[in-house]
Amino acid sequence: MAEEKKIFIAEDNPQFCELYRMALESEGYKVVFANTGKEAVDRIPSEKPDLIILDVMMPEMDGYEVCRSLRDLPHFALTPIIMLTAKTADEDKIKGYNVGADDYITKPFSLKVLRARVRNILERSTAKKVESVPLAAAPVQPAAPPAQPAAPTGIAPPIRQPPAPPAEPASPAAQPTVQVVQPIILREEEVIATPKAATPVRAIGPGEDLLEGLLGGSVPAGSNILIVGPLGSGKSFLSRSVLARALHNGEKCMRVCLDDDPSVVRKELSLKYRADVANYEGQNQIRFIDAYSWSGGRSSPQEKYAISGTLELSDLSVLISEAAAELGQTDKEKLGGKRVVDSRSSLFLNFDLSYIQRFVAYLARSGHFGDVTTIFIIEEGSCDYQALNNTKYIMDGVLELRSEGEKFLGRVQAMKWANPNREWVDMTRA
Repeated sequence: MAEEKKIFIAEDNPQFCELYRMALESEGYKVVFANTGKEAVDRIPSEKPDLIILDVMMPEMDGYEVCRSLRDLPHFALTPIIMLTAKTADEDKIKGYNVGADDYITKPFSLKVLRARVRNILERSTAKKVESVPLAAAPVQPAAPPAQPAAPTGIAPPIRQPPAPPAEPASPAAQPTVQVVQPIILREEEVIATPKAATPVRAIGPGEDLLEGLLGGSVPAGSNILIVGPLGSGKSFLSRSVLARALHNGEKCMRVCLDDDPSVVRKELSLKYRADVANYEGQNQIRFIDAYSWSGGRSSPQEKYAISGTLELSDLSVLISEAAAELGQTDKEKLGGKRVVDSRSSLFLNFDLSYIQRFVAYLARSGHFGDVTTIFIIEEGSCDYQALNNTKYIMDGVLELRSEGEKFLGRVQAMKWANPNREWVDMTRA
């Protein structure tokens, strides 16, 4: 983990800002943002960053103007500056170097490359600072104490007292009292108890929309829905049913595979739901993000969007953004559709809670602005009460699933756009 260094980024695209934040904060850096060039010039002197990253194309002042203004300030004459731009011509790069930039990265670029460039330029900057520190003067040796005058003849020299023996350890009765920390007591609603049998009030018919049937009506475009339930409660069944129906209706779809092999998902969609997945992929109607295969040390060359090597949430976010752009699930095109993230549970084994929450918040916002209804799946018990509540807070709807014998049941826990009916619904036949 990097030492605490502050990085100031001037970037007018909020989605890029969130990606940069995830990529750099995961390395231990503190990241501060400005959305215009003028804001950057106004704030950087008080922030005193260790590194500055400037997008070239910004409102009010472009990156070149900001860089030139900063180099005129004595305090920032040597602060490293990286320029980010989509311009690839040599003249543009030369212009950046002429105004004082130390490095130049052209878009698009890998976040791994960004992290490496940031790390290297900070290491070089730190080394230069160390070299420039003057050698300290040799410490002055304290003067020797004056010699004691010799004792007069016939008078015995003063007797030196031996050092006091170390204090005896205190008796057990004198030891400080050890403070006993009380165990954390779960609130009543957090205690895991055997659930009572649920009696569904109705069943969703085979021709009905499963998601709308559970939520009691149409779902606003861009909604974020969290599905929570134990193993075998029908979470995958629900998510695949939603995708299959969306594909048949001509909607754009994305499946982010964290705990499921994408080849297994394709097979079930094809066999159980009669969805011609290969044809849908060829028509640019569905995209799979393979964040599953890497855990087995392999990646399929057939997967266009796949994590290779170490799983990083910033790199996964980039793959999702690229696939969304290809599908038109962006804030500019707003082609909408459905997106399933299955599931968040494995992330808790690899990442800190705060990092997972930023990742989920990024997906929730990007889906909302692109009119994409996103389903997040989480295994019951895979995280603590507070982590689950933090996720629920940014969701528009929360569904609880469970199984009763051969039946899959579901009910609404929360819903922002209407008053929810919290009674159990049988979704087995859907």
